[in-house]
Amino acid sequence: MTDSALVNHSQARSRDSALPRRLILPPLAKAPAADWPLAALAALGCFALLLPTAPSLLADGDMFWHIRTGQEILATGHFPTVDAYSWSMTGHPWIAKEWLSQVLYALAFNLAGWTGAALLALAAASAAYAMVFAAVERRAGAAFALASVLVIAMAGNFHLLVRPHVLAWPVMVLFASQLLDAAEEGRAPRLRSALLITLWANLHGSFLLGFIILPFFAWESLARTTAPRGPLALRWLVFAALCVGAALIHPYGWGVLIAAREVLTLGPAMSLIAEWRPQNFAGFGHFELILLLGLGAALLTGLRLPAPRLALLLALLHSMLAHVRQETLGLMIIALLLGAPVAALRGVVRLPREKRSLAAFTVVATAIVTGGMALKNFPLTLPEATAPRAALAAARAAGVKGNVLNDDHFGGYLISRYVPTYVDGRAEMYGMMHYDLSMAIGGRMPDKLAALLADPKIGWTLLPSVMPANRTLAASPDWRLVYRDPVATVYARVR
Repeated sequence: MTDSALVNHSQARSRDSALPRRLILPPLAKAPAADWPLAALAALGCFALLLPTAPSLLADGDMFWHIRTGQEILATGHFPTVDAYSWSMTGHPWIAKEWLSQVLYALAFNLAGWTGAALLALAAASAAYAMVFAAVERRAGAAFALASVLVIAMAGNFHLLVRPHVLAWPVMVLFASQLLDAAEEGRAPRLRSALLITLWANLHGSFLLGFIILPFFAWESLARTTAPRGPLALRWLVFAALCVGAALIHPYGWGVLIAAREVLTLGPAMSLIAEWRPQNFAGFGHFELILLLGLGAALLTGLRLPAPRLALLLALLHSMLAHVRQETLGLMIIALLLGAPVAALRGVVRLPREKRSLAAFTVVATAIVTGGMALKNFPLTLPEATAPRAALAAARAAGVKGNVLNDDHFGGYLISRYVPTYVDGRAEMYGMMHYDLSMAIGGRMPDKLAALLADPKIGWTLLPSVMPANRTLAASPDWRLVYRDPVATVYARVR
C-alpha cells in the first residue's frame, strides 16, 4: 500500500477549501488483510527466541505482591480498598487497579508455579510482537516487519518481567492498530474498539496512553477523509467519550483514573524507580543504538512522514527519552506508524509463497533448538537478589521481635511470606516516605536514619548488604548482627 495508490489529491483538497493545503492528506488505499498464518509463525519464533531468557523474568520483586493480590482476589472474591500488606500504612486507601493481570498471573502461578507465571508473560510478549508484525507486514511487507519486531524485542527484553504491563502489550497493539486503520481510511474507529480500553484499563495503568495517541490518529483521519469533516470529527469525539466510559468499566470506577494519574505525580520519588528514570547516555546502550540506526536510515532513504505521524513520533520519542519504561510501547507504535511511509519508499515486498515452507521450517527448527537449550532452566527458581530466603529464615530462627525496616526491593518477597513491610513497590501509596527511606539507608540522610532506628516499633532490619545503613547498625550497641550474605543483611534490636 503506497501513496501512489491514492485517490486524486486535488479531489481531497477541493472537499474543504478553507483547510490549509499542507494539512490535507490523500486517503490511503485500504491495506490488505493481515497474513495471520505468517504472524503465527512470527509469534512462535518470538516465543522460541525469548524462552531461554525466562529466568530473567523473575528479576523484579514486585511480582510477589502482584501474585498474592491476585490469589486473594480469587480466594475472597473481593477487591482491596485499603492496604493490608504493610505495617507502616495499614488501613491507608489502596486499590488493586491492575487486578486482571494479577488474577491471570495468580492462576498461572497456581497451575505451574513461577514457571507458569514466566511463560504467561513470554506468551503475552510474543503475541504483541506478532501483532506488530502482522500490522506492519500488511503495509510494508515481511522484511521491514521482521526488522521492526527484532528492534522492539531488543528493547523489550529489558522490560520483559512477570509484571502487569507485559500482559497489556497485546491489547495496546490491537487498539493502536485499529486507530491506524481508521486514520488511513479517513474514517472513525468502530465503536466496539472502545471496549479494548476496558480490557487495557483492567490489565494495567498504561491505558492512559490510549487517550494520548487517539487525537493524533483523529487528526490524520480528518486530513485524509473525502467526506465532510464535521460529522467525522463528531464521530471521533463520540468514540473518545466511549473510551472514557469504557475505562470506567472497572471494579474501582473513577478510582482507576485517579490511581493511574497518581503514579505520574510522584515527584522526587519517581527518580528512585529505575523504569521511570530518563535515558542515560553516559554509556553506549541499546536505546542509543536504536535511535542512531533509525535516524541514519531515515536520512539515507529520505523517509517522509505526514504531519500527524511526525507529531506523534516526536511525542513518543520524548516519552521514551524521559522514562525508560516507555521504550517498548513507544517502539511498537512507531513501527505501526512507519509501515505505509516505508512502503511508499520501497514498495511492498511480500514473502513469496514458495518460501513460506522454508520460513516455517526455520522457525520450528529454531523453536526446537532454543527449547532444548532452555530446558536446563526449568522449573524456574527464584533469584536470591529478589527473594532473600536465607536472610528471612535466619531472622525467624533468631526470633526477631517487632516490625521490620526493609528496603523496597525486598518488600514484595516479604509480602509473599506474610511479613508486614515498611515499604514495598507500591510507590504511589508511599510517596515521599519511599524517597526518604532510600535516602536514609543510602547514607544521604543520616538524621532520617537515626529517627527510623529510634522508632520502638521497628525491631529488626532487612536491607541489601551494600547499603551504608548496615555500617551504622554495626557501630551501634543497640543492634546486633543476625545474618549477612552478599545479598541481604539482618540486624535485630538489642534494647
